Amino acid sequence: MGKKPPPTAYQTLGALGGMGFTIVVPIVLGAILGAYLDGQFHTKPLLILLGLLLGLISGIYGAYRLLKRSRNL
Repeated sequence: MGKKPPPTAYQTLGALGGMGFTIVVPIVLGAILGAYLDGQFHTKPLLILLGLLLGLISGIYGAYRLLKRSRNL
């Protein structure tokens, strides 16, 4: 089997955009959910910080999986 050609600039930009989307969306959703729950339970900064932390962990894990999958292709 032959070598794969290197990715084009558009493919690289698409992969980077997907990676950014994969990281940012869980963080934003975690912050929004945490802010909402803080308002409901009057626990201001606790749940928003927890939501940000969980969103960050989820985003990094999703980016890791995306990178691992793109390396295997």
